[in-house]
Amino acid sequence: MNINEFKNAIDEISSLEIIEMSQIPDIPLYMDQITTFFEDKLKSTKRNDEDKILTKTMINNYTKSELLNPPIKKKYSKEHILSLILIYHLKSILSINDIKKILENFKNSTELLYSNFIEIQKNNNSELNNELSNHIEKITNICSDEKSAVCSIILMLIHQANIRKQLAEKLIDNYFSESDSEC
Repeated sequence: MNINEFKNAIDEISSLEIIEMSQIPDIPLYMDQITTFFEDKLKSTKRNDEDKILTKTMINNYTKSELLNPPIKKKYSKEHILSLILIYHLKSILSINDIKKILENFKNSTELLYSNFIEIQKNNNSELNNELSNHIEKITNICSDEKSAVCSIILMLIHQANIRKQLAEKLIDNYFSESDSEC
């Protein structure tokens, strides 16, 4: 894999679809409609075609663990959908308890939190290309062969992910203790 292939992969990842607020239905949806909405809007984030973005079991578990408010007459509101999108993005990095600490502080301002998240995604996506291209170029210049370069790039990405995860956990521990009131 050469530097241009890496850059193409970065472009692909940084251009993954962001669900804009205007794309979220204002009318309540049934669970089947929610899972279909997620499969349609987030299919580009799947690693394999057979992976599921969101299942009925996941939604029920999020409700049982109080990450998600119960549906009203079996229908899920825009607030539910916003929370589910945030949960989807957070769950690959954070524990359910950490996600709960964050979301319970924004129960009355989920739209604001989600709007901020959209802006963060856009900024991160635009910065990602330059940042990673520079790192990859440096690594490919110091590695003797393609396999060691790819391995080194993977290690660099994992290291960055771990550091960022630890920083996020530290912030959660310091600012979102269970006794904190809503923001």
